[in-house]
Amino acid sequence: METALRAVAALCLAGLTLLVTFQVVARYGMGSVPIFTEEVARYAMIWMALLAAAVGVREASHIRIDFVPGLLAGVAPRLSLVLEAVLDLVSLTAFLVLVWYGIDMVMFASGQTSEGLRLPLSYPYLAVPVSFVFAALFSLLRLKERVSQS
Repeated sequence: METALRAVAALCLAGLTLLVTFQVVARYGMGSVPIFTEEVARYAMIWMALLAAAVGVREASHIRIDFVPGLLAGVAPRLSLVLEAVLDLVSLTAFLVLVWYGIDMVMFASGQTSEGLRLPLSYPYLAVPVSFVFAALFSLLRLKERVSQS
């Protein structure tokens, strides 16, 4: 699962790079840029960032304050593991809330279309619940690993 997310995020990054490069060349070479390139680049950036954030949860490289657990690891390793598990549980809860609100956003945007491509806006908004479902799964896996360690 993690490998597939990395591949999709990498494809989004490659597409984003190509589109932005094309925009620069077209702007200075032809004087105008097709409107769809800006829109597709924006959607690729959103999907890339959110899918990469889910992978970051799996690797524990997401934003997190680990000062206190780091201090406790040397003094009270068991307490440090418990605190890490609690932090993973808090993260899991936050991800599930974001899934819930992401689904609500997708339903809200389902009747709207994008300006350039006339694409249903629910497609780009779908990045939020999809990525946070994966983040929740990865957080749950980390929590399971932590519980089995103690």
